[in-house]
Amino acid sequence: MKFKILIALAVSGLGLLTSQHGQAATSCSRNASSAQFDSFYAPLWGCQQVFINDMWSRFHFDHDDWDQGFGFEDACNDTLPLKRTFNALQLLAYGVTATPTCSTSSSNVGLWGYCWAGSNIDELDGRCGDSPRAKTAIGPVIDNHTELFMPFFFDETVVQRAGTIFHEARHANGWCVHTNSCADGTGSCDPNFWSGCVGVGSSSGVGANGYTVLYMNWFATTARAGWINAAIRADAVAEGNHYLTSRFGTDPCFRMNSGGGTFNVC
Repeated sequence: MKFKILIALAVSGLGLLTSQHGQAATSCSRNASSAQFDSFYAPLWGCQQVFINDMWSRFHFDHDDWDQGFGFEDACNDTLPLKRTFNALQLLAYGVTATPTCSTSSSNVGLWGYCWAGSNIDELDGRCGDSPRAKTAIGPVIDNHTELFMPFFFDETVVQRAGTIFHEARHANGWCVHTNSCADGTGSCDPNFWSGCVGVGSSSGVGANGYTVLYMNWFATTARAGWINAAIRADAVAEGNHYLTSRFGTDPCFRMNSGGGTFNVC
């Protein structure tokens, strides 16, 4: 089963939306894990300046949000937050295709997720402290932004980080406030899969949790040769299934199989 989705334009509304994703960290000092696939993906793009320039411009990185230990001074160091973010963005861009597009006409989000995320995330900032994995603040009278925290950099694998960025782009695009009635608890739930984007000012359709599932499904089933292996595919499948079992108020009634496809469970 493959998914087709309609990309909705952001709907302007009153007030401020701050959307949080994931669980809290307790420290700003973390050790990078060798099991999170950064060493697999780093050689595939080689930390080339042309790619860095594109990411920096497209996602509106700013020096002051990525210096003082976050990696601005050492941008090719896989143990630092900036490079670990770059690796995820490169996977989002090139994990499925060598020629990512900005057209959303295809149902395969792997073809356009990078460009679309860059168009919707106003700025991407690195942050320290005991905050969620990521959060997006949007509203009509504020400086819209997406913040990435220590758990994003050091608790997530590269494919999970790519999914988180795509997830946050859905908040930035459609607001899509999370609710409280699912296994993962307060502020982490979509009410259902197909109509999970809810809240004042939100657009309609699949919510941010659903976007995470969509990314994992398409990546696991259509990734480019050389950009995936058995362990990475298993990681994408596990991430998709975690969301399907724990992040929806109503069970979506399908799961991902070992190849990344889906099967019905109710």
